[in-house]
This record gives sequence, structure tokens and C-alpha cells, in this order.
Amino acid sequence: MADTILKIMIFGLVVGTISIIYIQLYQSAPAALRVFAAWWGRKIDEQKGHLKEMMMFIDPKRLVLLNIISPIVLTLVFAGFIGINFGSYVLGGLIGLILGMLIPSIMIKRIIIMRRKKFNSQISDGLMILSSCLKGGLSLLQAIEALVEELPAPISQEFGIILRENKMGMPLEESFGSLNKRMPSEELNLLTTAILVARETGGDITQLFSTLINSIRAKIKISDNVKTLSMQGKIQGVVMSFLPIVFTIMVYSFNPRYFDIMLSNSLGRILLVYALISEVVGVFLIRVFSRVNV
Repeated sequence: MADTILKIMIFGLVVGTISIIYIQLYQSAPAALRVFAAWWGRKIDEQKGHLKEMMMFIDPKRLVLLNIISPIVLTLVFAGFIGINFGSYVLGGLIGLILGMLIPSIMIKRIIIMRRKKFNSQISDGLMILSSCLKGGLSLLQAIEALVEELPAPISQEFGIILRENKMGMPLEESFGSLNKRMPSEELNLLTTAILVARETGGDITQLFSTLINSIRAKIKISDNVKTLSMQGKIQGVVMSFLPIVFTIMVYSFNPRYFDIMLSNSLGRILLVYALISEVVGVFLIRVFSRVNV
């Protein structure tokens, strides 16, 4: 009798505890959802700001749709691939949800990096145009107009902003300062510093541009040499990326049922996902370690 009463008391205590936790979660859910919605809204606004800086005016509805569809699709894909019971479904769904929420930001950051690399590769050509125009007797603003007309984006877009800001009354120093914030690089910093110093001191700006062109070309040459020497590490990363895929294809061609035990088992699917994530992390670390900044 005493054991029965004790079991009833323990059962009632467990039920009561679960009920209290459930009520607390239910009451705090709207606040948590509001916090999450506010965080997600700030994230989308940040993405829109980055795209606007890159002169990529995408419909905000499409950007919101991308941030909604990406987590949903990857959640379903990973949950369906890993899931065989409740726990594995939850694990796969969480992995897909996290990756889906990160992918839009990663894509936009990658676009920003590629745009900045292209801009830096155009600086030497821009310097040559500016130097030629100044030697021909044109003013600095007229030389910038010629640069905007002659060169493609993104350098024409960025210097076009300087022209528009100058027409609106913004000082040239502030315009170049904003350009350095949008496109941070040592080459651009040297260019803007040379222009501003020459304007204040009245030095020979064409001679400065000739020196800068030689310095930037020498730096590009050194960077190319460093990239060539560090190519071994990058090739190793590529080989390590494709080696598991090639191995899987070869094993599957010899024995198509070799992976059935892993694909039909929840633990096997989890191990495959873990192997995939470890492979991606390893390739990323190889790329980081083989990268040399000049």
C-alpha cells in the first residue's frame, strides 16, 4: 500500500513539474517569437544594406522569400535524409535549419568579396586613365568622369558615386572616405591618400600616380608569385574534396549494396552527415592555412 502511494506521489510530482514547464514555455513563446522575428528582420535589413552598397537592387520580397525558403527546404532535406525516428528527425531538422539560415548571408558575403577583388584588379587601370587625363590638362573631376566612362563596373559605379556626391555639395575628402569604407584595400587607400595630399600641398599628382602604378603592379606580381607557391595547399584541398566522392563512386560500382546498412540505419545516416561536415571543415581549414596575405 505504501509503495502504491509513493508511486502515485512521484507520478503526480512529475506530471505537475511537466505542467509547470509547459505553462511557462507557452507563456514565454510569444515573447521568444517576437525576439526571433526582430532578430531575423535586422538580419534581412543588413543583407539589403550590403546589396545596396554593391549596386544590386533586389526586390525585398525576394530577399525575404530566400531567407524563408532556404531554411524550410534544407530542414526537410536533412530531416528526410537522417530521420528514421523522432530524435534523428529533430537532429536532421536542426542541422538543416541552421544551414538554411546561414546560406543567404554566406552567399551575400561571397558576392561582396568577389566585387572587392574585381575592384582592386581595376585600380591600376583607373590610375593610368587618371594620370593620362591629368597630363592632358583635365581637372581631377574631369579625369574621374573619363574613368567612369571608360572602365566597367564596379570601379565605374564607385567613382560615379563620388561624382554624384560632389555635385550635391559633398567635399571630395568625405567622398573618398566613404569609398574607402565601402571598398577597403591598401591600393585604394594609397590612391585616395595621394589625391588628397596632392590637392592640399599642390604636388605633382601625375608623378605620384606613376609611382603608385609601379608599386601596385609590383605588389600584384608578388601576390601572383605567392599564389603560385601556395598552390600546392589549394590543390591538396581540391584533391581532398573529390577523393571521398571518387572513392564512394568506385565502391558503389563494385558493390551497389555496400552502403545499404548505413543508409537504412539512423546512426549510419548521422555518421554520413558528420563525415560530410568534417570534410567541409577540413577543406576550409586547408584553404585558410594555405592563404598568404601580401
